[in-house]
Amino acid sequence: MILPTPVRTSLLRVLFLTVPLFSFKALAQEIVVATVGNADMLNMQQLSEYFVRENPDITISWEVVDESVLRLMQSRDSKRADPRYDVYTLGLLEAPLWGKNGRLAPVPESILSTVEGTDWIPEIMEGFRHGDHYFALPFYGESSMTYYRRDVFNRYDLTMPAAPSWAQIESLLSELKIRSNDQAGVICLRGKAGWGENMALFSTLVNAFGGRWFDEQWGTTLTEEPWHRAVDFYLELMANYGLPDAWLNGYSENLAAFRSGDCDVWVDSTAAGGSIATADIYPHVGYARAPTQVTDRGSNWLWSWGFAVPSGSRAQEAAWRFVQWATSNDYHRLVEEHYGIAQVPPGTRRSLYRNSAYQQYARFSDPTIDAIRTTDFDQPSAQPVPYRGIQFVQTEEFQQIGNYVGKVLAELLESRLTNQGVDIPRELTRASDFVRASHNVGDYLREHDIDAF
Repeated sequence: MILPTPVRTSLLRVLFLTVPLFSFKALAQEIVVATVGNADMLNMQQLSEYFVRENPDITISWEVVDESVLRLMQSRDSKRADPRYDVYTLGLLEAPLWGKNGRLAPVPESILSTVEGTDWIPEIMEGFRHGDHYFALPFYGESSMTYYRRDVFNRYDLTMPAAPSWAQIESLLSELKIRSNDQAGVICLRGKAGWGENMALFSTLVNAFGGRWFDEQWGTTLTEEPWHRAVDFYLELMANYGLPDAWLNGYSENLAAFRSGDCDVWVDSTAAGGSIATADIYPHVGYARAPTQVTDRGSNWLWSWGFAVPSGSRAQEAAWRFVQWATSNDYHRLVEEHYGIAQVPPGTRRSLYRNSAYQQYARFSDPTIDAIRTTDFDQPSAQPVPYRGIQFVQTEEFQQIGNYVGKVLAELLESRLTNQGVDIPRELTRASDFVRASHNVGDYLREHDIDAF
């Protein structure tokens, strides 16, 4: 049937006006971002409309899951030839390993060579490197430091050194207890089992006592003297000055305890500074470096979350465009404008620590950047080591190793705090056997090019 001319003309006008819109939406490339459901990522989802407005050829879908689910989900996805996700949220442990195995695309030189590319805090960026390539851009970074109650220390005429040793921390807690008639002198330290919980803190304590995870031939060192001294010191410190049930307390529990005034000293993440700044005790909080002992090598940790792009992604250019935006100074300014300076992700860009508004808000800014800049990802121990990493070993099997040793340490702590007998040599031998077996399995898989992690 032939339509009348006016109808045909009207129909053509409709088609002419609607086809470009339809074509534009059809041609927009979708990227899928895998991430966690914390406050920072929720802010980013809301602000991503600015990115889409500036990049109308890209649409964004979000897959938001729990951190433990995210690790497994991304690990499986990164081995696929056609991955489901185009942007991963990864830490310093996984990104270089996956990059080495060909599962991640290297950060383009066009991004690294920009003016903003020179603003990264170098210690954070180095953690994402393998060989000559970087495999993620950092969104958030942290080290560790000592928080303490200046008002309590002043009340009892005590002074926290700017760079205390663990022995000095113990001595100060003892003096606080004596001078306050047991009303003060409490320390919060992680006790909850996990490679990212108690072992993050305890690995730095071992480093400070002169220890290491492996010798230069990848022999386990858990039965050597530094580990014995570190475990004994940790158990006694927690028994004499720690919180009850400390083996159940991780980062979140200790943060709540310090904010509420239940402890006078806390050694933990620099990222806690923002949370403490919203507490009533904030005006009374002092900051010092993480404790050392026989060495300062590896006495404070280094961690970062970053965004990476799987090598199999069919939307790499669009994905890197998003990652560059999400880790940029422009994004920091958007966060400051919409949510306040306190919500700007810390620990990645030097310019944040030169920002007068941030310095005015964050009395912890100088101690934070100082802590990060004093880390050495490649030399975490006073003794030579064959691995990279400070509070972890950058190998595929370390999560398994760290979780097991963390469980052993938490069990020892529970036994010590409940007045049961503890046999440190026996438990360290048991842990050492597991570490050796786990590493040997990892070596076998690597030698036979089996990517099982």
